[in-house]
Amino acid sequence: MELTLESFEVRAVEFGTRTAFVDGVLSIDREEIRRLAGDGRFIEDVQVELASPGEATRIVHVLDALEPRIKVDGEAVAFPGFLGPARTVGHGVTRRLAGLAVLESAELPEPTGGILEFNEGVIDMSGPGADRCACSTTHNVVLLFTARRGATNREFESALRLGALRVTRRLAETVLDAPGPDAVERFELGGADPDLPRVVYVDQVQHQGFLVQTFLYGQPIEHLVPTVLHPNEYFDGAVVSGNYRSMMKVPTWLRLNHPVIRALYRRHARDLNFIGVVFCRGHHGDHLLKERNGHMVANAARMLGAEGAVMTLEGTGNTWVDFMQSARALERAGIKTVQVVHELGGPEGKDWPVVDYTPEADAIVSGGGADRRFALPAVARVVGGPEVVFSTAEGWGQRFSAADSLTVSAHEMYAGFWMMQTNGFTARDF
Repeated sequence: MELTLESFEVRAVEFGTRTAFVDGVLSIDREEIRRLAGDGRFIEDVQVELASPGEATRIVHVLDALEPRIKVDGEAVAFPGFLGPARTVGHGVTRRLAGLAVLESAELPEPTGGILEFNEGVIDMSGPGADRCACSTTHNVVLLFTARRGATNREFESALRLGALRVTRRLAETVLDAPGPDAVERFELGGADPDLPRVVYVDQVQHQGFLVQTFLYGQPIEHLVPTVLHPNEYFDGAVVSGNYRSMMKVPTWLRLNHPVIRALYRRHARDLNFIGVVFCRGHHGDHLLKERNGHMVANAARMLGAEGAVMTLEGTGNTWVDFMQSARALERAGIKTVQVVHELGGPEGKDWPVVDYTPEADAIVSGGGADRRFALPAVARVVGGPEVVFSTAEGWGQRFSAADSLTVSAHEMYAGFWMMQTNGFTARDF
């Protein structure tokens, strides 16, 4: 299965009289985008704001982040299961607006709490927080959703996701017939020296319930058993985030540009043979289910003929147990593993750095300490609302002025855990 990915680099974004992409500049008809994003039932209003790298801007109440992509040929669509039938993607030609993100920003109409509570994660477009959050390096089209009175969280959340995906498709349509992409990449497994080590990627995503969930081909993965995916399926939007524990989430934008999959592709047929992805979920309800999941992960990897596995997890806490059970099962099946993780350890790094551990996991790569504190400076502009309410160490339930200087950790940054790893942080940096 071969995918050709054609990238059109967005160098600037602006409001205009029509939605078009010309010479690297994306012009947006604000009213057209507002109409597309709304649904007339559960969304009362949609406003559109723009934010670009280097600005003294902070974006708050961010739910998911998307990148405009569109299929050029065939019957399949990008974001299958949402924007069209859930047919297998990851092949053919896909066009993307590189350097652009569509952000959903909203406050939910009903209170949340417990393990399914919304957790704030901010995006700083400049300053020391910029390299510790997602979408600080992209030109951002921010959709500010307001719920209609009487709408439930489920109704509103589903409506705004579809609205944002419609906007994403519309923006991608601006390059559907455009000539001359800035870059062309081709992704295909196979063709490697059979003597190279066969490596699988084990992607453990977060799924605890509504508001902390992941979608595969348009459906939540609550009852998922570990399954094999072609890495190209990620690049066409087969995996979509519905996880609003925003600091620990992997937004859809990051899955579309998956750093681990891209890294394995760069080394494919050079010093390893990348053979596929084992896709699984964490946070199973009891230890027996966690063990079951681990053995099924190992069985899928073994059937692929894996000799090694690179493992990552989304989330923290309980889900570490699932993760370590998978590592143990893989190692006991004769498959060497490497885990790429965040550390905890407390603000001073004196506490236990991981929630769970098994002796078989003896090759752990650290992206640094997520509990370490740093200062965010005050900003000139806030997009998304005047206040933030952090639900982590900064002060549970306290309201802060979003424009002020803040002392935070990765727990308060949007996709903060994964962006430390993506941007090359290590334990030595903390």
